[in-house]
Amino acid sequence: MPRRVVRWGYEIMARGYWVGFCAASWLLGCSGGTSPAAEVSDSSPTVPRSEVEELTKNALSPAQAKTVLTLIDDICGDTWCDGDYDFGFRRLTCAKAARTCTLTLQVFPRDGVPSSAKSYWRSCKTSGFTGFASLVSTGPSGYQSLQNDYYDALTECMFQIEDKLR
Repeated sequence: MPRRVVRWGYEIMARGYWVGFCAASWLLGCSGGTSPAAEVSDSSPTVPRSEVEELTKNALSPAQAKTVLTLIDDICGDTWCDGDYDFGFRRLTCAKAARTCTLTLQVFPRDGVPSSAKSYWRSCKTSGFTGFASLVSTGPSGYQSLQNDYYDALTECMFQIEDKLR
């Protein structure tokens, strides 16, 4: 019988599980090219007709979209919104079949940042996300936060948006 080892508050099996854990970690580390992709494009405050049709197929309910937009806005002040631009997150739609979510946002240059407009509309299409559970992590207490993969994809989007505006 394998002996049990207690470390860091968790009980683990000394044989078998440790080897499996190491192998899984190694395989995940080798899959570095599989992070979600981010595609940035110009957008507008109005929803084009094809997007209006897609909204009826949105994998997010209005309440879920509002929750995700609020979580994005909450984390923004500590991350992306600390630079030359401020962001207003306006719309989020997810297409479950296409495994994509599209965030529409308004970008505001801060005072002193050279700019040809007061604001810019952009959209950020991220791949690998199918709906609320793929975007938001909910703890046992009900506390919600952005899933790490979605946060990473949004970070890539914000960097691309800023690079294209410079």
